[in-house]
Amino acid sequence: MARRERPLDPAAGPLEAFAHDLRAVRAAAGEPTYRRLAQLAGYSASTLSEAASGARLPTLAVTLAFVGACSGDTEAWEHRWKEVHDALQVSDGAPPSCAPEEDAGAGGDAGGTAGAELIRADAPDGSPAAPRDVRPIIFGPVATGRAKRNIAAVAAGCLLAAGLLVVGLNGPWRGGESKESPGCPSMPRNPKFTATAYGDGAPVRSGAALARPSSTTYAAGCVLGFTGFCIGEKVTDRTAGIPDSRWFILPDGHVVPSALVHGNPPAHLAPAACTDARPAPKRISLKATGPPSPDPRVILTATGPQVQMAGFAAYYAADPAHPELRLWHQIGLTGDADPALSVAWRPDKLPAPVHAGDRVLVAAVACLGGGDSGYAASLASLKLPGPRTGASLAPQSATVDQVARRAACQYPSAS
Repeated sequence: MARRERPLDPAAGPLEAFAHDLRAVRAAAGEPTYRRLAQLAGYSASTLSEAASGARLPTLAVTLAFVGACSGDTEAWEHRWKEVHDALQVSDGAPPSCAPEEDAGAGGDAGGTAGAELIRADAPDGSPAAPRDVRPIIFGPVATGRAKRNIAAVAAGCLLAAGLLVVGLNGPWRGGESKESPGCPSMPRNPKFTATAYGDGAPVRSGAALARPSSTTYAAGCVLGFTGFCIGEKVTDRTAGIPDSRWFILPDGHVVPSALVHGNPPAHLAPAACTDARPAPKRISLKATGPPSPDPRVILTATGPQVQMAGFAAYYAADPAHPELRLWHQIGLTGDADPALSVAWRPDKLPAPVHAGDRVLVAAVACLGGGDSGYAASLASLKLPGPRTGASLAPQSATVDQVARRAACQYPSAS
């Protein structure tokens, strides 16, 4: 049994309130385990658990990965993180931040700041690790008024410290141009999300196709910051063994296959343009076949323009003791067949079996990869085959909600 998290009092201060609200974001996502979140966020389960412990403020990159994995509003949490970070610096009597102080009467975008994490490439579990006595550097807006008077002294100290820390943690910076050992890139300002390279590393290409040559490969353990994602050629996910058509966009416009890093974009982020990008699926159709039989075996098939992967889900009760408690459950996720994407379903093998002749809501979703919320979707009422009647579908006009989409597109190994 998982250990219960210690209670938090949101009125105890900004740090506990921050952690309390992080837990609320996780609760709103259905209370996924930290191991499950680690699959989506690209950080270890212990790093994500500590982020919501209230013991210390997590880095901005970890915060955005946590919130994004829970399909939360990463932009709002970026602003929230900065507010809490600044409040803690004031309360701790910390030295000036490496960001220029913002004049209360100055213009500019006060909400456009972000943290840049200094990471260790040799963290034991491959996750980002920062020295406990080093706070993330904050890059703020251009200062005006009284803040300008102290910029020179603060900037000089910060640049010296940053240079020493980068050399000490990652070795001499080589600019990421060497194929043999490029090192890890610096975290860009305002990343939309982050992901961690693993296995043989993350190859960087100029377009979302495997025919594009790799310009460099970032080693396992490197945390990469992305400005968005596009849809391209399918690549098999090394961990889940399923295809993934998402390519994550680096600040310079080059791309990395989603299948070769741990981490997912937030649910609200739409696909962007990149070289070799493919359009997002806009329509998917669902068919069911099942001949008359005492066993309600059904083959569900999805087709549609630009649909490279399809996830299937059904709405039923899985607990025999509570037949009234119906939830969306994944039937299957596939991207191996073309043009038809099919899965076989045996509802009679469920813990709370669905019987021949019963009707069950089913959904087909055009997924981009595991952990995605999907795009085009189709909903239908499925009548299971019986001894004398075959399976039949009655299309439903209702919108396929986010819970059904997430169930259909989740990693097959997820519980």
